[in-house]
Amino acid sequence: MSLASGGLRLAAVLSAAALAWPAAAYLRSTDRDTGKALYWSTPVVPYVVSDAPAAQSPTCAASTAGDPTLDAVRLAFSAWRQDCADLELVFAGQIDEIRAGLLGTPENLVVFRQGWCSAIPQAEACMQSGAPDCGNVYDCFEDHAPADQLIVALTSVLYDPDTGRIVNADIEVNGWDGLGASQPPVSVSPVGQAGPPHGWYFTCDAQFMSLCTTYGQAGCTYIDLQNTLTHEVGHFIGLAHPCELSLGNCTAEMQKTTMYPATTPGDIQKRTLSPDDVAGVCATYPLARDPG
Repeated sequence: MSLASGGLRLAAVLSAAALAWPAAAYLRSTDRDTGKALYWSTPVVPYVVSDAPAAQSPTCAASTAGDPTLDAVRLAFSAWRQDCADLELVFAGQIDEIRAGLLGTPENLVVFRQGWCSAIPQAEACMQSGAPDCGNVYDCFEDHAPADQLIVALTSVLYDPDTGRIVNADIEVNGWDGLGASQPPVSVSPVGQAGPPHGWYFTCDAQFMSLCTTYGQAGCTYIDLQNTLTHEVGHFIGLAHPCELSLGNCTAEMQKTTMYPATTPGDIQKRTLSPDDVAGVCATYPLARDPG
């Protein structure tokens, strides 16, 4: 088995000039050696959500009126259910689990990380060479290098390289650790070298409001949770970015897709699939009755 990963980064700290490139065209994730495209072999794929407590912005916090975080997850998966595709992504409940990736469980898990693993004391067992990832112990986000902190969310896909068949996929949302409520949720390091001090601040209200200026602030918009998750579900089903910022091959047309590899505070465009994204899921999971 092999492990592939893809995620969403912040456009404000990763930018590149657009070069000449064809019109937006979806790309499927493939194994680098065999070239096999990744896909789920069954038309019904369940997913679960970790019920571990997480630091929440006021717009994402659960109340008697409902759970906006869980709603965002379910709406993100639902966005990829298309009439032209033979694929059903089914919510299978919440479980007491934070382990993801190769050391995780068989469930396809959505988990909300809380801050950086680099904040864990070096003396801790998980920080030692060969030990289990600290993320699966402390529910933090693995930032082995400062640039890892630019990742807003990450999807890991376990698959058979000989066929491309996906056997497991986990989504890690790189969230706030609940600290530094008076600090701004932006990078305090040189641009392009590290992310914000306490993880990314996610909000759940689609209505555009002023941008949040501190962690824990209410009545504002920052990194939209549903927007982020909809992109990650694209990786979950086997789609790749249509371009890469580091290669400078992203066009204005590609920026309109859900699978565009970057986001900005207040971005909600990725909540709705573009025609290119729809073409991707329908080509990967064609209806049996569709001669095309």
